[in-house]
Amino acid sequence: MNTKSSLLVLALFSCLSAPMALVAASLEEKYFESRDNFIRQFSTASSPEANSYEKVLPKLEKALSKLEKQLQLIIGPVDVAHFPKRGKINLETLEKDDGGFGQVDGLRFDSKHEQLFVTTAGLLNAYLQQHKELPTELGKLAKAEEFYSLALYWDEAVTHFAEVPVRTTNDKSLAYAFLGLWAQEIGPFPPKNLFVFFANGDRVFVVSTEVQSNIDQIAECKDVWDGFKKKSDAASAAYQASELKDQKATDDDMQKNEEDGFRAYCRCFEQRVKMEPCFKQLTKQAQTLVDNLQKQLPR
Repeated sequence: MNTKSSLLVLALFSCLSAPMALVAASLEEKYFESRDNFIRQFSTASSPEANSYEKVLPKLEKALSKLEKQLQLIIGPVDVAHFPKRGKINLETLEKDDGGFGQVDGLRFDSKHEQLFVTTAGLLNAYLQQHKELPTELGKLAKAEEFYSLALYWDEAVTHFAEVPVRTTNDKSLAYAFLGLWAQEIGPFPPKNLFVFFANGDRVFVVSTEVQSNIDQIAECKDVWDGFKKKSDAASAAYQASELKDQKATDDDMQKNEEDGFRAYCRCFEQRVKMEPCFKQLTKQAQTLVDNLQKQLPR
């Protein structure tokens, strides 16, 4: 075969074997373009009548449906045990003033008492570039409490209590699990949720589920909380005795005592829970989730 023929064959082979990543990137670019166009449409000022809930909702549902189909092509097939095979778009709204605007782009698969969120490296990287408050390194992102609210429930906060050890079958995957809690308030509440973050190169999976083992209150940790609560109560009593002067300073002190107390409570739980009988079962539950996620082939 002469040089010219060899070059033609090489060129043909290169075209036929173009990486799927390029195709995926093209689909992601189209998705971002469509999403941003919809956001501009819903953000355009118009009459109150045109912006009424009854008139906006059908248009919003239609737009989300179109974006959902694009995401299904981008993310590809997902078949994780105990979750539905067809995911729904993770975005709740495209209107900037609505609660829940700005969730992470991807698909969510809801099952009883547990949620699965799936996105791609490209979608996630683009999101992180727009949200500088989040770390871009996956290992750090997996530990960022605020990320889980953006990925799953925007109106609840996640508290990280203790890392749960898990392992992967190869060095190209990343897995992190932790014992945590969904809540809208802080207090001496024992954790009851298990979170798993898994990345296999081009896709990222996030799972939130209820723990199967019974995690009881740890008396020593409750005592830690109670100590800070006494400080908060003392500040409140001092405020009442001061003829109700300087309320802001008192409120700030009380809030700080509660926040410091909650973090101290979490640190105590992190140290103690690993010695509890439930932690062995919790570790087994987390590893089972990671094993199921590892069965998902890259796109």
